[in-house]
Amino acid sequence: MKILQPGGDKRSAADRFHAHNDALFGRRKELQARIASLRALVDADKSDVTSEAALRCAERELDDLTYEIMTANYGLVRRYVATFTSRSTGHSEDFESAGKVGLLWAISSYDPDRGPFASWAFKPIQREVLRAVRDADHPNLNLGDFEKRPIILAAKQAFLEEFGADAVLDHVDIARRAGVTTAQARRVLDPPRLDSLQASVGSQNEDIISLEERLADLSMSLEDEVLLSSQLRAMIDLGWPTLDVRERYVLTRRFGLDDMPEQSLRVIGEQIGLSREGVRQIQQKALAKLSGPIANAS
Repeated sequence: MKILQPGGDKRSAADRFHAHNDALFGRRKELQARIASLRALVDADKSDVTSEAALRCAERELDDLTYEIMTANYGLVRRYVATFTSRSTGHSEDFESAGKVGLLWAISSYDPDRGPFASWAFKPIQREVLRAVRDADHPNLNLGDFEKRPIILAAKQAFLEEFGADAVLDHVDIARRAGVTTAQARRVLDPPRLDSLQASVGSQNEDIISLEERLADLSMSLEDEVLLSSQLRAMIDLGWPTLDVRERYVLTRRFGLDDMPEQSLRVIGEQIGLSREGVRQIQQKALAKLSGPIANAS
């Protein structure tokens, strides 16, 4: 009688899984070729009822096969998401949904000749899950900075262990330890914060007013003031909530809505790790979102 070595069953199961996965992708490649051939007939007006029915049948079969592949490989998503759920309580379902997007992208772009599917799928799954984690826990960081966040935090910890817990953080030193730019270290350690448009501002010796009140122009006529008030209310109640955190941040800094001097596109870009053009596009998109509610209030 043959005695199995420890771990023998596990290796055998892994081999069977890889063989099954390869067979699924082989079928998928054959189906795609068949669909491309049938679709070419349809596009060239050379198809008949039989070929059109065959195309629809093949497309349904491809959808079913893709779902089967996704189900078989879903463990890749679960294993990657598990590294975040303990630190992001309540978001695991969002992260798994994002991982599905990455998995589907990997399935659609994979060629069996490129090596094991697990290796190919890692990057797209990682990209989508990291994006979801960033949006949930650190929306003020761009994706590039968020990906560098673990090594920057590790460098910060090493800095504090060397100089003491009360030491003033040296962004240059921490950036050197982490192998990132000083600007990246500063953005991760001191991420930009966005106050609410209606948040009260001012010190103990100043009048506490809201941003809405601060935007008022006392020199306007009563009619203009009523119109502006209506537009402002529409922006706050209807338009502002439609903006994401970064869009609010850009508009707030660009137009001084936080009672600070207005900032240029270049300066804002340096704060959030984007080019001047990237910030301009965010600004235009945000203003476009606000234009609807304002127009309706006019």
